[in-house]
Amino acid sequence: MEDSTKTKEALLEELAGMDQKIVDLAKSVTKYQRLAEAWRDLWEQFAAIVEAFDGFIYICSQNYEVEFMNQHFIDRTGYYPLGQKCYKALHDREDICPWCVNDRVFKGETVRWEVQSPKDKRWYYVVNTPVKHPDGTMSKMAMIQDITERKEMEKALKEAEGRYRRIFDYAVEGIFQSSPEGRFLSVNPAMARIFGYGSPEAMLAGVADISEQLYVDPRRRDDFRQEMQAEGLVIGFEARMYRQDGSRIWVAINARAVKDEEGEVLYYEGFLQDVTERHPGD
Repeated sequence: MEDSTKTKEALLEELAGMDQKIVDLAKSVTKYQRLAEAWRDLWEQFAAIVEAFDGFIYICSQNYEVEFMNQHFIDRTGYYPLGQKCYKALHDREDICPWCVNDRVFKGETVRWEVQSPKDKRWYYVVNTPVKHPDGTMSKMAMIQDITERKEMEKALKEAEGRYRRIFDYAVEGIFQSSPEGRFLSVNPAMARIFGYGSPEAMLAGVADISEQLYVDPRRRDDFRQEMQAEGLVIGFEARMYRQDGSRIWVAINARAVKDEEGEVLYYEGFLQDVTERHPGD
């Protein structure tokens, strides 16, 4: 009877221990479930961020095989080239792209650059980043944005600047920009010749105060500024001025005031002509 009682007590203790193990196991399961849910939520957030990127993203291995593509890139490619060589999937090439920077990326360097795709002739800004995995292997992640419109705008701006520079340099009229305080900001070669200077640089260096150094009557400079203040431009404004050698000429000015967003005058710009022949005997 006594042995039977001990056996029951041992059994109860064992059952109690098993109950505790079940409770502990349930807690562990719950913990791992929460971790799994947290990882799932984190992955969903990451996926949302990746798909919200308005460019292309792909990841490739060290042997150039595609490991991941975002949906934008899949749509552009027309299919998901998982496991295919990146140079084939992206550029329809049979060998490694001559501009490839994978060797630098897999040494741990982040490489940023611009490239024109031979496949569609569009320009892209690419950020190549090394991705280190827990097992010690590496991949390359590329984030790509289409910058063709920006490149076209830059080209158009450069061409426009070139046209303006040719007009500025070869115009027969003087072209200038000056500050409201009375310093030249820029003058073209014709402007320098009109005032007897050997070059635009020489005139910019030689004229520190337009009112005192060029105007025979400095009050005409005040008239010029007042008209600019009232109208924002002057048309056919005539004044008598000094050349570098001290001789006097008559000039006619057409100019406008260039203002900022608040309406403050930044500088004046305009054209100037030598009209001395209109004033014989002066």
